[in-house]
Amino acid sequence: MTYSALPVAILNQVASSMVATQRYATQEEALWHLALSAVRGKTAYYRRRIRELERKYGMDFDTFTKYLQNQATPAQEDDWLAWRSARKMLSDWQKAYQDLRNARLG
Repeated sequence: MTYSALPVAILNQVASSMVATQRYATQEEALWHLALSAVRGKTAYYRRRIRELERKYGMDFDTFTKYLQNQATPAQEDDWLAWRSARKMLSDWQKAYQDLRNARLG
């Protein structure tokens, strides 16, 4: 699916709609809350993904890494890569959340 409008225009349209319905006082406030909500959603997703892998293997990532040394199956290697990626993405989204919060406070 292709969108003819620019992403900024779409976000501004959504923010304007939220202001028109008196959900937020300004477009900036609406956009900030939309961004904050999106970032929270991403951090929640990666936390869930990490918990799923911890439950699956009954250990944390570092213990799993040691466990796999010289004996990993292809499926375990795939899970290890997904787990490592989820940890990195969680860290990146947590930083984005902090940056967003600090920008609002500043």
